[in-house]
Amino acid sequence: MNSLPIETKLDIFKCLNFTQLFTFKQTNYYYRNLINKYGVELARMKFNKLSLIDANIINRELNRKIYPSNWYKIIEPGSEILEFILNDQLNKKWQAAISKSISLFLHDFEPDKEFIVCLERTFFHVYDKKPRYYLLKLPSIPKNIEEMIIVRNCLEQLFNCAFEYAYFNKIVFNPEIINLLFDNNQTISPQFHIQKPSLSTSNNLFENIFRFVLNHLKIFEFVSIDFNHMDIPEENINILFNILINEGNKLPKVYLKRFKLAKLHDLIVDHIINSQNCSKIVPVIIFDKILFSDFKLNERAEKIEIGQLKTFKTTDYQISNINNPKVRFLFSNEERRDGSIFYVQIKKM
Repeated sequence: MNSLPIETKLDIFKCLNFTQLFTFKQTNYYYRNLINKYGVELARMKFNKLSLIDANIINRELNRKIYPSNWYKIIEPGSEILEFILNDQLNKKWQAAISKSISLFLHDFEPDKEFIVCLERTFFHVYDKKPRYYLLKLPSIPKNIEEMIIVRNCLEQLFNCAFEYAYFNKIVFNPEIINLLFDNNQTISPQFHIQKPSLSTSNNLFENIFRFVLNHLKIFEFVSIDFNHMDIPEENINILFNILINEGNKLPKVYLKRFKLAKLHDLIVDHIINSQNCSKIVPVIIFDKILFSDFKLNERAEKIEIGQLKTFKTTDYQISNINNPKVRFLFSNEERRDGSIFYVQIKKM
């Protein structure tokens, strides 16, 4: 095996499932780095959902025995999972992080609250003897090098999985500690591979939520952000606007739920009309469960089509760019009987 060219080794690896690849990775650093480097082309273990859940909620469910005991498997990993060589430079950085008590999670709850990483299996049914949920207990604040290695090893395995859904309710993995643990590593992409992640945010977490989304989520279909009708300061609106007009290569579709300020919508429309370059804008932007009152169509709206359903009116129209009229966006609005808009889709044509 060792004497084979890389191309042949990759062809062999492509025939292996995730568990077999994981076993190979444990044999030595050469195979580990090779599999990490070409991981996109190789198998990933698939799960239905990834979520971060309050440990107290999990413990209550387990104690009350709401579900059969075989539905859950608790995983408390040790540092023996995988060896890791720590050089002097990285050791100093990790020791500094330990002394500052950097948390694995960023959240909007009590500082001492504990969380569990919950992995929900795909293809679960009542006759399946395997657990439905894997409950991964990680140190919330790593207290020594051993715990840093434990967290790193577990995150590395999560990066090698694929998830249909993910739910982060005012909590995410801390981008600072992810970057520290995988400090300029060229063989590991520190990203969670998720089809349809959903997050809820607050103003305290706003910037870090989007830093996590942009740098540590590989999104394949869409991302949904719930703003819970909160008041958003000007600074955060500008952060979100700049993401929407510049990060289309990372975000294929964005749902902005319960977003109550029409200003962001107006900024996007103005950018579409006047920008010299619309190539980086997110291809599909959706305002969902919103309340935009006194809404008026932009004067550049054309090809307007109005429809009437039982409980709401629909309006479809197009807006083109002044500098390049071939650049066009399709707008689809849904309007209540009182004239307020509760749904807007903006799609690049």
